[in-house]
Amino acid sequence: MPRTKNDSELDTPAIETFKLSKIFPPGVLAVNRLNLKIEQGKVHALVGPNGAGKTTTLRLLAGLSRPNRGSIFIMGHDMLRESSQAKAQLGFLPDTPTAYDALRVDEFLHFIGSLYQVPRDLFKKRKQHYVTRFDILGYLNKYLGDLSRGMLQRTLLCALLIRNPKVLLMDEPIYGLDPEGGFVLKQVFRELAQNGSTILLSTHNLSVAEEVSDEFTIISEGVKVAAGSVEELRTEIGGRANLEKYYIKTLRGK
Repeated sequence: MPRTKNDSELDTPAIETFKLSKIFPPGVLAVNRLNLKIEQGKVHALVGPNGAGKTTTLRLLAGLSRPNRGSIFIMGHDMLRESSQAKAQLGFLPDTPTAYDALRVDEFLHFIGSLYQVPRDLFKKRKQHYVTRFDILGYLNKYLGDLSRGMLQRTLLCALLIRNPKVLLMDEPIYGLDPEGGFVLKQVFRELAQNGSTILLSTHNLSVAEEVSDEFTIISEGVKVAAGSVEELRTEIGGRANLEKYYIKTLRGK
């Protein structure tokens, strides 16, 4: 049977990098010739020790930092040559949540919906869904500047998901959430992936990464030292070892 355009689009990786490198003065190599290929509909965890280059990698992928070498493709769009098209596919949640302190939560959600031209009926439906899921209904009239870190994180997650981007980049998304909020977010990850979205999350929490992710990339000092599915990584170390044991073994071997 001949392939259709839709078949081709579905085969396009959600995220792909080639020899991606970032150097900070005075010559610190934060990301070193990193190759990634993440298919659509996957939850992919980027794990590694402090200073490994995880946040720098996400900022490069989001177009917030320019690489010194290499290339980035988001849903087939070249981040350097087709920046607008690539960024239109993305949603980015940084590790430190920030927003417009003088806006109320409801005002902020409407602002995001308007900024990204979410159709009114879809905005209303998604807002109701995620405000309920993340339990912020009672905070809609609160100012963003008055929210706790956890509630601000929930609000930013709602705003991001209301946009419904095809690719989500999340830097330590569980950090700051209470156990209930973390549980809901992990459920949402799986639901989004089942509906074709792609999530790349950076985390230090290996048990969370192992629980929600289809695939992993382990980096250290900006270099990819291992990658694969949970099953593949366990096979390499033998038996039913968890990710934490594999992670420690891999970094010690490096």
